Amino acid sequence: PAPQALLLLVPITLLTALWVLCRILPHDLSAGVWLLSLIVLGMPHGAMDIVVLRQQTHNTAAFWKKITSYLLLMLGAWASLMLAPRLTVLAFLVLTAIHFGEADRTAFTAFFSDSPSFPRSWAWLRGSLVIAIPCFLHPDQSWLPFAQLTHIPATAHTQQTLQWFALALFVLASCNAATSLIRSPQTIRSRGFLFFCLETLVAIAWFLTTPPLLAIGGYFLCIHASRHMLRLMDQFYRKTPKPLATKQLTMHLDSLAFAIPALLCILLWSSTLDTPSLSHRIAYASIGFYLISTLPHHLLTRTLPTSA
Repeated sequence: PAPQALLLLVPITLLTALWVLCRILPHDLSAGVWLLSLIVLGMPHGAMDIVVLRQQTHNTAAFWKKITSYLLLMLGAWASLMLAPRLTVLAFLVLTAIHFGEADRTAFTAFFSDSPSFPRSWAWLRGSLVIAIPCFLHPDQSWLPFAQLTHIPATAHTQQTLQWFALALFVLASCNAATSLIRSPQTIRSRGFLFFCLETLVAIAWFLTTPPLLAIGGYFLCIHASRHMLRLMDQFYRKTPKPLATKQLTMHLDSLAFAIPALLCILLWSSTLDTPSLSHRIAYASIGFYLISTLPHHLLTRTLPTSA
């Protein structure tokens, strides 16, 4: 249907609009994108997990059991960051590549359901590009938020490690995708795969022309978070007879039970960082919060049906 097709194009349209805006305005929007993400789409898309948990449980005891498991995974990720910061950051980047890529693949396979589904390995390749391009081209800027969070400076050794990591991530993902293509050549005939590749080219151009903090933040806000919110709207708010904007506002309000405690944690964490800029401190702290919350969020997202 035409309305669904338009919704499919919303994320890449938002990213393109942000690209144009960044070249018109004289100010650096890197931190601003992360701050905007805290109240629009970004943080709410993850905080909507509480709505998903409510939908998946039929009684209070089961709901709180799942909430407890969710929070314990977050606590475990935080402990890992404290005990093994370098390894935890790299693991987070790998998980982010998988999470972003799978979310994009789900959107295209769901819309083009009458076309052959393409392998998950191509989603991982897409996600690896999101991480590998900024880490390889700008390792110093890519490590900057994590330098604040872990107190490990972006030394020459750290930058070189990040570049080798980015290269290895991309090569492994490419080999995996190529193997899947050889095994399933019909993938090429998938319309979902074609549009997935076209959008990927736009995303690559975005990352090649944008500094890391803005590049990742913009992709997270415009592509990943907006796409996830549209998916949840289709699954949980489809029968609500309201305009799209009203549904999205309702979703943002429904997410506050998770979003408000998360925002308080981010503000508290930001107070411990020593970057002079308040906006950058909050931006870096938000990245830290996503670092510890992505694992339970990703696992929960995988339980969602592909389409409504």
